Amino acid sequence: MENKQIIRRKNILSGNLWKTVLVIIAPLALYQLFNSFYSLIDAAICAQISTGAQTKVVAINQIKSTISAFGAGLAAGGAVLVSRKYGAGDVKDARYTASNMIFMALILSAILCLIMIPLAYPILLICAVPNADSSEVILYFSLQLVELVFVSINNCFIGLEKVKGNSKNIMFLNLLVLVIKISLTCLFVFGLDLKNIIFVEVATIIAQALLTFIGLYIMFNKKNILHADIKMLLPKKAYVLPILKLSIPIFLGKFVMSLGKVIVNSMCGHFWNDYTSDVVIGSLIVGTLGVSNNICGLITSPTNSFEEGESTIVSQNLGNGNMKRAIKAFIITLIYVSIVSFLGYILMRFIFINQLIELFSSPDEDAEIYKSMVKQIFVWDSLSIPSLGIAAAVLGLLYGYGQTKLSTILNLSRIGSRIIILLICHYSAPDMSPTLCAGLSMGISNTVILLISVLFLVGFLLKIKKNGYMGMHFSDPEPDVSELKFE
Repeated sequence: MENKQIIRRKNILSGNLWKTVLVIIAPLALYQLFNSFYSLIDAAICAQISTGAQTKVVAINQIKSTISAFGAGLAAGGAVLVSRKYGAGDVKDARYTASNMIFMALILSAILCLIMIPLAYPILLICAVPNADSSEVILYFSLQLVELVFVSINNCFIGLEKVKGNSKNIMFLNLLVLVIKISLTCLFVFGLDLKNIIFVEVATIIAQALLTFIGLYIMFNKKNILHADIKMLLPKKAYVLPILKLSIPIFLGKFVMSLGKVIVNSMCGHFWNDYTSDVVIGSLIVGTLGVSNNICGLITSPTNSFEEGESTIVSQNLGNGNMKRAIKAFIITLIYVSIVSFLGYILMRFIFINQLIELFSSPDEDAEIYKSMVKQIFVWDSLSIPSLGIAAAVLGLLYGYGQTKLSTILNLSRIGSRIIILLICHYSAPDMSPTLCAGLSMGISNTVILLISVLFLVGFLLKIKKNGYMGMHFSDPEPDVSELKFE
């Protein structure tokens, strides 16, 4: 097993990059694609309970994404550091970093869970979740917070597997989780006729817990070249501070992006509850924004995985002192992700949109209104597919170089523009339809992040061309692959 891990490392550091990028990123992209189907199927199953159930689930999932940014940011920053040390051949330091990352993720997620469960109702109320005061909605949200403890550990596991280039393992294990999750959900909702969103979340927790147990076994297995160790779990300043330095900006970027969606949802819910004097429209607009986002996610989630795989390749090559190869990995990733993004946009926007929206048919009277609203928002929201794909390639390069603060600025720009556009549309054109107003804010803000990311990219490349990076320059000859040091 160790030989295979070493071969994968050599491929990342000296093999054919076109093949290496594809081999690492393709399974990650497939995993994210199936994960998007997972979210879409969840929403479609909830639609069979009622449009109201679907709206609640979609709205709460946006809040969960915001909170999960803590664990995701920690895992992403930690994985970049582990990758850098692994590329340099320093296996012992890589293991210490990995162990500290796992411990921090577990503690952080547990603290968040203990703090936020008692605050469930006020959080749901502020975020304009329909029926926020019902025991069903509060319990569903509380269970999602419990789920995040498992998800945080799973993010660490996935991050470490990416460092080793073992993306097939990630794909197959997550496919197993997906099958278990969907099977249990169908059993509860259709087989046992438990038409309650609580059982949808119970199925998710069981599936995520299974992946956690498998992940812990692999992460602590002595045959794993980057295996964690109980003795290494205790946090050490030398490892914790660098992880936090990289992770906090990544977390802030992911948090701001997700929080922006929650804020826009809340604004839309409050705006059109007041403006239309019709609670149904205000509630439905929150759900339709989430559904449109889930449909876009069929492409944007896989293209986001390019960012994750690319950052691993870039950081390992920088650890090996190969700056030219790190930039070449970015260019190849950019070409791949651009092809996928533009093809995905055409497929989603012009070919399969009606079939996808039909998934959200429900047995109640609001179904047709709901589907119409989803389509109107998606026309604009779908602009995120090509723009976020290209931005993902840029972020992958910046993460690999440790420039995580720039990602925070990018996402602040995106959310700031989204909120500003929504306010302008609502107050300057009060007769504009809610769906057009919300759609414009989504589409324009996603285009803004594309333009800003290109500006950041050009500025960063000019800077490292002139000044180099950590003593490396483009004029340096390509180094040999560094030997692994286990002590």
